[in-house]
Amino acid sequence: MPDEATLIDAHVHLRNVHDPAAVLDGAVAHFDTLAARLGAKRGSRVLMLSESADEHGFERLAAADKPVGRWIFNETGEPTALACERDDERSVLLIQGQQIATADGLEVLTLACGTRIDDGQPIRETLQQALSLESLVVLPWGFGKWTGKRKALMVELTREFGPMGALLGDSAARPAGFGDGPIFGLAHELGIPVLPGTDPLPIASHEKRAGKYGMWLRGGLDSRTPAADLRERLSRPLPRDAVIGRRDGLVGSFITQLRLRLGR
Repeated sequence: MPDEATLIDAHVHLRNVHDPAAVLDGAVAHFDTLAARLGAKRGSRVLMLSESADEHGFERLAAADKPVGRWIFNETGEPTALACERDDERSVLLIQGQQIATADGLEVLTLACGTRIDDGQPIRETLQQALSLESLVVLPWGFGKWTGKRKALMVELTREFGPMGALLGDSAARPAGFGDGPIFGLAHELGIPVLPGTDPLPIASHEKRAGKYGMWLRGGLDSRTPAADLRERLSRPLPRDAVIGRRDGLVGSFITQLRLRLGR
């Protein structure tokens, strides 16, 4: 059992339809449950944002001059990391990042990074730009996105860009009980890290989803440069027991997709 653990959800959105205070409250509740399951005596809670082009939650909270719900926000030693403090002394570290939609119907995440890349470019061009930045570059799993021709493309991209530093991302929405499949299997074979996260969707039931599924690191982060610490530590393969929390069941995954399409 670790005395201290850092709990991380590596794919989070502050959706425009969600109350950011509720997102943070939900994350604290989930992370506290996971910390108790680990037996950690103390720990840090980290949400790594991957905001779409129309999402600017990190900037809004960083500029907030009064509490949002029970939360206040303080600068850290880095512009891409924001310390969120609740009135009961619970805290969450918010890390800036972006989700880029490509012309190929796939997505690229740039985590622990404040630079934005335009949507709509071919994925190889997007990856090359992302890898030139000081960021964690991730190809995330998405419902229905790693099938058909895109599945073959993902295998190519994993072989081509994995050795250059591109990682893969897992999601709580990937139905539990299914095998890893050829893309995740290839990542494990090549020693490419896979970062798990919740990827909350813009539906009401996902407002308090963040923190449900992710990973843990032994010990804490560098308080002066937490984003740089994360970039360094998460660029290395994680042990299998680093993943913590639960993915959705098959029925739950399909209900979520139905709700998304119905706007609920």
